[in-house]
Amino acid sequence: MTEYRDVYLLKKVDSDANTGNPFDKKADYQVASKAVFCRVNNLGLQKQALLFGGDSIYQDAKTVLVNGHCQADKLAFVDEYDPVTKKGIVYDISMPRRHANSTAFFIFNSKSKVG
Repeated sequence: MTEYRDVYLLKKVDSDANTGNPFDKKADYQVASKAVFCRVNNLGLQKQALLFGGDSIYQDAKTVLVNGHCQADKLAFVDEYDPVTKKGIVYDISMPRRHANSTAFFIFNSKSKVG
């Protein structure tokens, strides 16, 4: 089933803890841009096994087609994530593919791994 949703494209930034220790840095993700009206398809367990060989299967996996050429380290849906408090579901990205006028992402919630 195809649905259309708005997504945040998140980029990785380094944030330091102001302790003076260069090893106290942790990865943080900030909203780089917002993409509207993106095509989203849910991937079932069987389709994931056929497409990716069954290495890692997730309960919550989707493909997202974003208009234009864009880069992101993670994705979040506008209705599931608050960029101010940074609370909500953030999806990991695997296999971004650029097409003529769009970018396709395979995204998954790493907390929903089943196999």
